[in-house]
Amino acid sequence: MVDVNLEIENTSSIMPPPDGISPQNEGKRVKRKEILNLLNFVNFREGTIFANFRQLKYDQTLSLQAFPLPCKDQTLECRWMQPGIKKQHLENYAFDSFLLSNGHDLFRVKAEVTHLDENGIIFKIPDFGHEKSLRKIKRHECESVDASILQNGVLLSGNLADFNAVSCRVGLTGTSASSMVWINPDVPVVLNLEKDGRSLFSGNCLITRSDMADARGIIVLAPNFNNLRRFTAREVRNHRHCLAPAPNVSFLHPLTGKRVYLQATDISSSGFATEEFLHSSMLLPGLMIPELSVSIGNHFVLNCLAQVLYRNVIHSGSGEALVQCGVVFLDMPIEDQASLSALLHQNADKRMRVCNQVDMEELWRFFFESGFIYPSKYLSIQAYKEEFKKTYEKLYLKSPAIARHFIFQDRGVLFGHMSMIRSNAKTWMIHHHAAARSGYGLAGVAVLDHIGQYILGFYLHPSTHMNYIMCYYRDENHFPSRVFGGVVRDMANPKASSVDTFAYTHLADLAPPIATSQPQTVPVASQVLPAGREDLLELRQAYELLSGGLCLDALNLTPDLFSENPLNEEYRRHGFVRDRQVFALKRDGVLAAIIIVSISDLGLNLSNLTNCFHVFVVDQENLVAAELAAALRGLANHFSGEEMPVLVYPSAFLSLRSIPHEKEYNLWVVNMRFSDIYFRSIDTTFKRDIHGRNDSKRAGD
Repeated sequence: MVDVNLEIENTSSIMPPPDGISPQNEGKRVKRKEILNLLNFVNFREGTIFANFRQLKYDQTLSLQAFPLPCKDQTLECRWMQPGIKKQHLENYAFDSFLLSNGHDLFRVKAEVTHLDENGIIFKIPDFGHEKSLRKIKRHECESVDASILQNGVLLSGNLADFNAVSCRVGLTGTSASSMVWINPDVPVVLNLEKDGRSLFSGNCLITRSDMADARGIIVLAPNFNNLRRFTAREVRNHRHCLAPAPNVSFLHPLTGKRVYLQATDISSSGFATEEFLHSSMLLPGLMIPELSVSIGNHFVLNCLAQVLYRNVIHSGSGEALVQCGVVFLDMPIEDQASLSALLHQNADKRMRVCNQVDMEELWRFFFESGFIYPSKYLSIQAYKEEFKKTYEKLYLKSPAIARHFIFQDRGVLFGHMSMIRSNAKTWMIHHHAAARSGYGLAGVAVLDHIGQYILGFYLHPSTHMNYIMCYYRDENHFPSRVFGGVVRDMANPKASSVDTFAYTHLADLAPPIATSQPQTVPVASQVLPAGREDLLELRQAYELLSGGLCLDALNLTPDLFSENPLNEEYRRHGFVRDRQVFALKRDGVLAAIIIVSISDLGLNLSNLTNCFHVFVVDQENLVAAELAAALRGLANHFSGEEMPVLVYPSAFLSLRSIPHEKEYNLWVVNMRFSDIYFRSIDTTFKRDIHGRNDSKRAGD
């Protein structure tokens, strides 16, 4: 831009003819009726047109901004937007044409001037104007977007003036304009865009142009990539679905502040693909979208944080230039995860249900008929069956964020079931896996497959808190032994997946209480204290010698453990009980065992594995069973009574003390950083099942 001296300030500017517009290339003709409609649209949106004058002596173009008044015939009246324009200032100029835009294309009208004064100008509109795209790709104006440009230690600051999907124009502020000379235009720079302190874009760019205008530096940058890799490449990926009707996508564009409406051409639990017209595309690879909504018809599905991953130019069958973009979901509320999963899983298999409301009578019938609730288990819970019923009504009718359930159901009849709960700060526990003894033989495999798809889609979302997946099972339960035990064998890395065995007993069986009317206490030499970091560090050392697995990580027993209070609050928010305390049993100041007291609603887990004691014996040689039992009784009196189960690790401790126990539970854990190996192992097991292994037996809790 070059200022023209008209004896007034900031009233005009020289601008060359827009790209591609010249007398020899006028473009498509547009009728007067269409021009009138466009002018009224510009008036409606409080826009402006540009009146172009050509200097007679130097053949330069002067463009003056004007506001068009409503018009209905060939007369158009406009008011000048700049103050101080005088007729005599334009004596050396001849009117050429006026320009207007509908937001996508530019229109040039060679009108006749019938009046011109200090207030405005009046035109007589001809029978035709001409349409010509202003640019191949439209530029979008931005507001309040902070920009910084970094190259080899030199930092320039400014504001994003406008952008399109292939370039950005940054206006430098302060001393940055004078520092432009330190930037090498042949070397890529890093562009960072922020708004209200939130990062919106960061990426390598090439400098395509830089200059000074009005003592302000201008740099035009083009990202030198069309796609980025947000996460480590994964071998196993989520299934993509083409839904009918196609999901609607909407969001406030973070750079323009204007709402964008698109459609998802395909969608998975990880993200979606969409298409834009090339000339108006707005999705820049690497762009963060803080609040993106997806809906089907008029029904809301989800709201999430997303990011544009790639941009590919394609052509439709009619030859129209299109841009195909991929968008990844970075995080979404767990309730919305359930909504999206319910849609996608049922699209993949009409018999699958995710977190749906369940006919409770049908659910209990299924649990008994499938053998999931077998006689001895029922005898252990029948005294509390009303409490169990209330817990399950909350779980299956309200679908709280702390629990997920997956059901294989056909014509109202349940054939397969699996669920999981958020058991610890960074861990989800799979449990309640059951399949019908007749009907669909692979229903148990199907629900495990779909719970795997859910995990694969959302374990990377911070709101899911899914660093680890764990499951308790017994050796006689063949399905989990084969599947989860197979994962451990296939991974062959205890820090990727591990199994640890716990002895399962009850406090009354651990050591019969001494007949006395006095409350039982820990022997004088022993103390039960809240566990400190040093105690958990010693536990870690002992566990590494015995196992080296993931049990302590999954149960949040590391020296730098996460706070469990947010999870406790989440349970309470949904009407459930959860509390966890960690204690150290010490003998003469020496750590003997770590005890976890876990409190939850009865029935949250049918074997009460979320409402129990976990005992990790550190000093196996010197810890006396009666001493441990006394410590547990003291804690039970404070918490929940002697009916709580006791899980003891290592399981050999009870055998060494000749103490019988009811059964043993294996605690299987997988670290989701190794998800590819996990899903590859699961897939191998599924293929074995599909080729002839019918697993309709009870899987167990």
